Amino acid sequence: MWYRFSRRDRDYCIECSEDGINFRQMRIFHMWEGAEKITYGIYACSPTEGSYKATFSNMQITECKWESDADWRD
Repeated sequence: MWYRFSRRDRDYCIECSEDGINFRQMRIFHMWEGAEKITYGIYACSPTEGSYKATFSNMQITECKWESDADWRD
């Protein structure tokens, strides 16, 4: 599973993909205090009392991949 976290000023978008190519929007949100530098991370938890190992790999910081409204009009 791939996840993508994008930002435009104070607006954020979280997307997921099963193939790393075709992403689907999970949530878009606005953070009033989120226009400057932010700290973020990844968290995994079990829905049961059992334990498991979660592995995250291939993390990258890239240019924003979140298409703007203008991108949709072309």
